[in-house]
Amino acid sequence: MAGPGRTQKQIAERYKGNLGYYNKKHLWRRARFWVGGVILVAGLLAAFLYERGGREVFFSAGTISVNHATIAENCASCHDSAVAPQGATFTSWSHRTLERFRGGIDFAALDRRCEQCHQQHTLHEPNVVQNRSCSACHQEHQGPGPMKLVSTSNCLSCHQNAGVMEAAAQRGAQIPPREFHLRTRAARAAGQRVAFELPRPARGYTQVFSSFAAGHPEFQLDYEKARDPDVLRFNHQRHEAADIPQVQGRRLDCNFCHKPDLAGRYYQRVTFAANCQTCHSLQFDAKNPELTLPHGDPNAIRGFLQSLPAQYAQLAARRGLVRQLDVQNFVARQMTQLRERVRSGQDFERQIFFTTNPYKTQPGAMTPAGSSFYGCAFCHEVKPAAAQGPPAITKPIFVDRWMPQAKFDHAKHLSIRCTECHRAGSSTASSDVLMPAKADCVTCHSPKGKVVAECITCHTYHATLATRVAAASSERSFKEMLLGAK
Repeated sequence: MAGPGRTQKQIAERYKGNLGYYNKKHLWRRARFWVGGVILVAGLLAAFLYERGGREVFFSAGTISVNHATIAENCASCHDSAVAPQGATFTSWSHRTLERFRGGIDFAALDRRCEQCHQQHTLHEPNVVQNRSCSACHQEHQGPGPMKLVSTSNCLSCHQNAGVMEAAAQRGAQIPPREFHLRTRAARAAGQRVAFELPRPARGYTQVFSSFAAGHPEFQLDYEKARDPDVLRFNHQRHEAADIPQVQGRRLDCNFCHKPDLAGRYYQRVTFAANCQTCHSLQFDAKNPELTLPHGDPNAIRGFLQSLPAQYAQLAARRGLVRQLDVQNFVARQMTQLRERVRSGQDFERQIFFTTNPYKTQPGAMTPAGSSFYGCAFCHEVKPAAAQGPPAITKPIFVDRWMPQAKFDHAKHLSIRCTECHRAGSSTASSDVLMPAKADCVTCHSPKGKVVAECITCHTYHATLATRVAAASSERSFKEMLLGAK
């Protein structure tokens, strides 16, 4: 390989005795300086003049998303009008430029523009130490497609910071509990009437963690061993037993009672008429199965029992008996066979309301056919009558949302069997909360399961309209309350 033309020593000889050469004026060096200065000044002047009379899109940082396509040509819809052509002056321009160099970009004006359109949104939980700007998570000018989803890294900037979480815990201890449970109120506003609400932990939800699979706390339902408050007696295991007769040609399964709503995300509420009456038809007289008790109102049940002769007369007419004598004889026979079973009308009413197990009949009593007859107390909590009224029946409590802090879509999990998450086959008490544990979700939502497990997969940052309604009576806006403004 050929060596260099000149050695370093030979090159240095050129500058021997001339160490101040770089201070001497040189034509090309001076030309380079002035050309650079002219280009800089011309660029700044062109930008200022174009801002005064040019098109705004010249300054666009990139194509706006489809979410905001309707305002893509109107920068002032989002950006402060002080930087728009119609409001720009040299003073405001220079002042804003100095601000940018000193303190960075102030997103307050941009956030206010977001809130003008997105009025249904509020900010995060009340104990947040410092709310982030809208554009910190929702970034625009990234391309013409949908706006990019919020990354877990945005959430972890706080939830993986022990100092921030400690400050949030201390702040939360000073805020009244009624200001929390934002998602519970949102669930109720969305028509999910009963949302299960556990007391907020002493430190709130401020545990530090790095991902759902690594460090995310166990679900509160699980670690607090929550119980269903409903007093309705129901046994999932019994209904899945092999000796239960088939209904409509098939065995009972989860889908017989739990049917998805129109969107497929949640399930319709279980009702007696739609789900129970097929088997439990409230037949109190095995010889006349067409005659059934009313359901849901103790007063209606008492009225029905007190008008039994009229009920049997209507049944006779439905069977085609038209002669008055035939109807009277039919009614007399039915009332006679009833009197053989019970000592009095009061005793019969007591059996209807308070029988807890119709399959264990008293000696001499008529054995019911299958599940056709049972007392109200077989499924319900029945309390003795007050004064002269009918017995009181405690209304069931059907929970619509068990985890209001999270979101879930059943339609996206159709490939998974119900029993993989809801272990109803081993449940013998209605107080069992048959919701999945964190380990059930991690099976899929983890690097091992290869299903996405971003924070926004299950959680939302914003509270919704219900929180705004709840805070409407306050003199401060909800955002002011979160930011601690006077």
